[in-house]
Amino acid sequence: MDILSWAILVIAVLLAAAFNYYLNLAPGSDPEDFQVGPPQLGITCDCPLNILIIGGIIALALSSVSGFFDSRTELVIVGIASFSIITIAGYIGRRRRHREWKELHKAIERSVPSTALVGYERTPMDITFEDDDEDFDEHFDDY
Repeated sequence: MDILSWAILVIAVLLAAAFNYYLNLAPGSDPEDFQVGPPQLGITCDCPLNILIIGGIIALALSSVSGFFDSRTELVIVGIASFSIITIAGYIGRRRRHREWKELHKAIERSVPSTALVGYERTPMDITFEDDDEDFDEHFDDY
């Protein structure tokens, strides 16, 4: 492989690593953004395998252009190295996001006490929707 191909490969891997970092960092996202279904179930879609997706795509792209490499060993080494760099960048972004969530949770716990005025434990908020259609129907029955 010539020097231009190596330069393009290095730039592509660095761009993919930066993209994977920011993708897994997800600035501005909250744990509730990853919640699926009612909060009582505790099901989230924040899969730890998300850090592998971009690295896998780059590894597949490298295998599709395997003719540019001088040997199979070179292809395997470059593929493993690029996959590792991109995956590590995604892992770092994910760990930073989870650390920010923990800091936010601690700040909320400090600012909002966990006990009520009487001393009872705070219960989780249940959102209930009352049927307001009855009031609506009663109001228009006169017409």
